Amino acid sequence: MTASLIPLFAALGGGAGAVHFAAISRDADLLASGGSAWAMLGVRLGRLLLTFSIFTISARQGWPALLAAALGFVVARQIVVMHRLGTAR
Repeated sequence: MTASLIPLFAALGGGAGAVHFAAISRDADLLASGGSAWAMLGVRLGRLLLTFSIFTISARQGWPALLAAALGFVVARQIVVMHRLGTAR
C-alpha cells in the first residue's frame, strides 16, 4: 500500500463515521418519538453494515489504512457531537 492512500482512508473513515453517528442520532430521535420499529431497525442495520464494511476494507489494506480510517471515524464523531450540541461553527 502506498502512502498516498492514507488520506483516502482517513476521508473514508471520516465519511463513514459521520454517517454512523448521524444515524445514531436519528435512531435516538425515532426511539424518543415513538417512530416505526422497522425504520429503527433499518437505520441500525444500515449503519452497522457501513461501519463493518469500511473497517473490513481498511483492514485488508494493512494497519496504516485501518489506523487512518479509525482516526477519521473518531474525528467525525467529535464533529457530529459538536454539531448536535450546537457548538460547531
